[in-house]
Amino acid sequence: MLELLFLLLPIAAAYGWYMGHRSAKKDQEDISNKLSRDYVTGVNFLLSNQPDKAVDLFLDILQKQETENEIESSSQFEAELTLGNLYRSRGEVDRALRIHQALDRNPDYSFEQKLLAKQQLAKDFMAIGFYDRAENLYILLVDEPDFAEHALQQLAQLYQKTKEWKKAINVTEKLAKIAPKDDNVELAQYYCEYVKTLAINNKENSQTLLEQALKVSPKCVRASIQLGELLIEKGEYQSAVNILENVLVQKADYVGEILVPLRKCYHKLNQLENFEIFLIKASQLVNNSAVELALVDLIQEIDGKTAAQAKLYQQLNRHPTALLFHRFIQFQIDDAEVGRGKESLELLHKMVGEHIKQGTGYRCVKCGYHAHKLIWCCPSCRSWETIKPIDGIEHN
Repeated sequence: MLELLFLLLPIAAAYGWYMGHRSAKKDQEDISNKLSRDYVTGVNFLLSNQPDKAVDLFLDILQKQETENEIESSSQFEAELTLGNLYRSRGEVDRALRIHQALDRNPDYSFEQKLLAKQQLAKDFMAIGFYDRAENLYILLVDEPDFAEHALQQLAQLYQKTKEWKKAINVTEKLAKIAPKDDNVELAQYYCEYVKTLAINNKENSQTLLEQALKVSPKCVRASIQLGELLIEKGEYQSAVNILENVLVQKADYVGEILVPLRKCYHKLNQLENFEIFLIKASQLVNNSAVELALVDLIQEIDGKTAAQAKLYQQLNRHPTALLFHRFIQFQIDDAEVGRGKESLELLHKMVGEHIKQGTGYRCVKCGYHAHKLIWCCPSCRSWETIKPIDGIEHN
């Protein structure tokens, strides 16, 4: 809706001139008043979340202006440009293309106006998936100071759609020089995506890229996880521990994602007691079932089943979840005698397990999209690093 509100500005400019010109004619006062009411009605449609009705009304207003040929040259260009944008917003991209192409070819318009037309043409091509044509137009606009930032942003989105991560990195690095960010989340994610495409024997370059990702976005959990896994592959277990444990400082919500590789590191280093210390620290900072279950498993391995059961009961009283209850039932099954009571516990254990499988463990904090596994870019709102474990969202 915000984009449509911006579209109203050129309409308002052209329309203001139109009404001022026509108001001098007494016999046209009724028409002017009607069009004024139409314009206000269109704004009200937008404010009441009825954009389709607003678009139809504004299209009608602009078409009336064009039909009566009552708009001066500069306002005519703005009205035509906006008309094309409105058609695109309504899904009639073919009509938008014709309008914007005609503006770009018109010898009566200035170089600056034609750049605006090219910008909208690129958006038209993006809308219908003609990415190569959109790319060519945006590359032209990158060389124009007033259009460079927007063109680079659009190119980054284009390369994200086409999964051309090296190109996405290049344009986002250029964009960072024009509009620096303290935490460049998108660029860090592009580094991570690019690393996934590299050959398995290209570990040194991968490590450099992941370290760069952490430099441009110090809180990038994904870069830490990938770098930790890379260091494990290289046998550098202590370095991997240092990187993975930093997730608790970066974004504690994601601590459950690093427990398996972290346990492997401590096992290789013969330091499981340090893993226990980490789990205790993590459980104090964040309520996370994966952390609590990992702690129960480790206590059972080190101190025995009785100590593990006592810890689980304590956790259930403090932070009851389906996962903890599922493990609690398993302990009861292990201690139960053969008979109907044990069979009932086994049935309950199965039912709770099915409930857990059917649930979604992750949710986008921006748009509410639910997922069964961790996805770094939300498929719904296309935002990076907004899908989080539900445990962390609900209890932090």
